[in-house]
Amino acid sequence: MSLVNTEFQSTEDIAAHVGPRPWLAARVQPGDLRAMRRLQSELAAIVDASAEKDGPRVVELVNQALERYPVTARLSDHDGASWHLHVGDSHRSVAAVLGAEALFGLAVLVSELGTDRLGRCSAQGCNWAFVDTSANHGRRYCSTRCATRTNVAAHRRRNRAAPAARGHHE
Repeated sequence: MSLVNTEFQSTEDIAAHVGPRPWLAARVQPGDLRAMRRLQSELAAIVDASAEKDGPRVVELVNQALERYPVTARLSDHDGASWHLHVGDSHRSVAAVLGAEALFGLAVLVSELGTDRLGRCSAQGCNWAFVDTSANHGRRYCSTRCATRTNVAAHRRRNRAAPAARGHHE
């Protein structure tokens, strides 16, 4: 979900996002910024449909996006690494490669875990997207930090309210 949650203000932001993959960072072009924002919008719509438990819409949006970002898989063993799968053509734009990678992952997620595994953080002031891999489909926060912050705030509110409530009973 990092593509949805990352704010891309410049091509440098895109290059930093793909930084662990220098061969991809070197290919970032000015046109990728607009394309990345479009991709983010499409991915955000999928997240929101999943969060709203609209399974048919999730499938429709993933399939539409797969048309725009076709998955082209190939094996590679660059940099001394063992054989592994690359998704995306080496001649496509950075945004097209990232789109294909993200959508391949989303298609696998939906086909294996269902259409309701994406969500938005419930913490006040946060709207980050996340993947819910919990057994009970009950995840509400993007991170432990947001969950803890929310729970501590609720605990403090209860503690402030408790003395007032006790005062009414005495």
